[in-house]
Amino acid sequence: MQQPLVFLESFDSTRATANDSEHHPNRAQAQTEALLYLLLGHSLALNNTYGMDSVSVLELADALLSTRAEALNRGRDREARARLAGARPVRVSWFGADNLLSACAGQFRRVEPGAKFRLSGWAQMDDDLEARKKLAAVLTENEGDPRQLPDPPAWLGRTYPELAERFDILLRLAEYSGRPNAGYASGVAQVQLADYLDHFTGLESEAVGELAERRHCPADIALRIRQEVSDRQGHVDLGKRGWAHDLVASSSSDEPGVHEQVREFVDTLYNAVLADSAGAQAGFMSSVPRVDDRVELKQVNALALETIRSRRGLVPAPLGPHRSEAAIPTVSGVFTAAETLPGLSVSALRQLFTTYWELVADHDRWPSWQGSCVRLNALLEETTKQRTRAAGPADGAPGSSPVTGRLREAWAGHLALLQGLLPDTLRADDGALVLAARHGGTDYAQVLQMEDLAPDVRADALAVGEHLSGLATAVAE
Repeated sequence: MQQPLVFLESFDSTRATANDSEHHPNRAQAQTEALLYLLLGHSLALNNTYGMDSVSVLELADALLSTRAEALNRGRDREARARLAGARPVRVSWFGADNLLSACAGQFRRVEPGAKFRLSGWAQMDDDLEARKKLAAVLTENEGDPRQLPDPPAWLGRTYPELAERFDILLRLAEYSGRPNAGYASGVAQVQLADYLDHFTGLESEAVGELAERRHCPADIALRIRQEVSDRQGHVDLGKRGWAHDLVASSSSDEPGVHEQVREFVDTLYNAVLADSAGAQAGFMSSVPRVDDRVELKQVNALALETIRSRRGLVPAPLGPHRSEAAIPTVSGVFTAAETLPGLSVSALRQLFTTYWELVADHDRWPSWQGSCVRLNALLEETTKQRTRAAGPADGAPGSSPVTGRLREAWAGHLALLQGLLPDTLRADDGALVLAARHGGTDYAQVLQMEDLAPDVRADALAVGEHLSGLATAVAE
């Protein structure tokens, strides 16, 4: 059974400043968001860029693959082992290459000025051009038989010990991607980054203000971003997000604020392009943790979401702090310090994935969980179709269809089921699914709910996100 494919923006560790301390909250956020979407019955879209160069994703891949191997080693039941081996929690895609390792090699080889691929997860060797070329050669030495994985080069362990560990994870991910239905070549996104930016800069000031108001972003911030992007049209390649990162890097001390807002805006649009290219049916477009409380960046992230909807012709969200009961619901999320939600059971991230695989292998719990996932995701797909067309006179309000009520009922039922299946791992509170995890000695909480987020919730959270449906029409094969 093919599961719905969702793209998680928290996988973008370049955006999350992966070179901060090794306990950057984003590395917990990526895993908590991943686990909750797995429990909703989705597979996770993982492209070659983040599969190779995101520290968050490499940690996630290590946790998922290691805990599954442990579950297989413990299991003796043939049917349960078959489910474990056949599960596809992640679907890996690559662009412009024959397989994952070839695509990654191409990224290591991109060192020309103006077109250089900046390494994030491999930042220690970003400027070591010779090492980049040597590693690319290792990755492609068995191109004639991609099932034959290369041996880790001894020089990598001597020169960059930490990167040798990441190389090992990358090889394991490549081995996984070669299994049936686990990896595929991605396509070209229907809407490119330059298309989104051209659309946004082409809007009249009044329309930009309305766009911002729907997502509780101050109009002056939205207009300032439009001006900054407009000023660079014809001077940089708007189709590549590197220009926005260069803008921040070259900022003077009195400029970074607006330039960081531009980068946030561009990065969110860029990730929608990647989700589209990977063939994801939805994206969970989440801001990265803001430990320095930059509320404006969360507002800009929300503005980018509304820009995506506007360019793709999706039904706009109603004005006001909350959607009405009649409006089409969407899944929103909050990533925060666990102390803000007292009483949660806290688990180590690795233990959370062990619990996930135990659920997959359990004969008694598996059928009810999967049946609920199928019902919930079928209704999510129906609401996606509603969002992709404006309501006409005969339709009434966008949320007037009985689908909305059934979706809310299915969501509540699925949360109650998960609470019963995993009572020591998560809880369902007032329509919200909540879990807490420990990473680097700090406890974090992830919340998913089928409601919009109020402005004060967005402002107080470490990071926020929203499930954005209709990014692509079908999974690329």
